[in-house]
Amino acid sequence: MRERLFAVRFAVAAAGLCVATPLAIASLVRALDLAELTTGADRIVVADVLSVQAAWDGAHRTIHTTVEVSVRESWKGETPAEGRLTIRQPGGTVGEIEMTVRGMARFAVGERTLLFLRRSQVVGMSQGKRSLRWEPIERCWLVDPADRSEVVTIDRNGGLRAAGAGRAEALDSLRDKVGGLLGR
Repeated sequence: MRERLFAVRFAVAAAGLCVATPLAIASLVRALDLAELTTGADRIVVADVLSVQAAWDGAHRTIHTTVEVSVRESWKGETPAEGRLTIRQPGGTVGEIEMTVRGMARFAVGERTLLFLRRSQVVGMSQGKRSLRWEPIERCWLVDPADRSEVVTIDRNGGLRAAGAGRAEALDSLRDKVGGLLGR
């Protein structure tokens, strides 16, 4: 009888532990090539970052970051009349509290960037944002590779591996490639 009571208590405790244990969920982001980024975007722009502001949502449960950019070039989609776009994405820092969403693009005020956007969000998470930098020796703008640290490629057998880092490319060259993909 005592052994049976112990077995029932153990079963109840084990069941309670299973219910109380949070489920671990992971997600993967597949690496996108230039054609997929271009097709997936309803707007492609070269822009300067004007402001980056994080705030709590109305329920004070999650933090969202709002990024305002000034459009310098529009490669796809209409240029807004005022020349500015607003991007909103999950994550950010408010006071001493930071909500991190791995794989999201990070922005810095004053940064010039190439953006692949869909409904005011960056396509492919950080893959759709590429920082630009002036190369004084070659006297041209270079586009840094997309941050692919949080993305994977899938091989023919369904195996996953980390996506490799890309390389910098001249803005003029990338503009031509995107134009070709858009049929220009």
